[in-house]
Amino acid sequence: MSRAMDNLIAQVRQLGTALAGNVAHEFDLGPVFEKLSHAAGPKKGHLLDLVDSTSVVINSNHPMAVKLADGKPGRAQVLASAIISLVNRAEKDLTDHHQRHLHKHLLDSMVSSPG
Repeated sequence: MSRAMDNLIAQVRQLGTALAGNVAHEFDLGPVFEKLSHAAGPKKGHLLDLVDSTSVVINSNHPMAVKLADGKPGRAQVLASAIISLVNRAEKDLTDHHQRHLHKHLLDSMVSSPG
């Protein structure tokens, strides 16, 4: 599972770095994706935890984490979307408008990607 999770995190970091450029002048989202990590937590715990304003930890024991790490197309986008939503709830500078804009970029990338 750790290798699969590491692969997923690498994909999400790459995706998140590209997305962060869309709101860089208003909110620095880059560090959130750069510091993305995973740790084994309780199966019934949260999938994602925002440790501080720039550090998200994935609970690798969560059933959804197992599913997201299965390598299927779109999984990295789903996780990136969840991270954006988590940060939006915690950080007033990442607004709902930013969140919608970022989700639109995610959806556009999924629709336009070869496949």
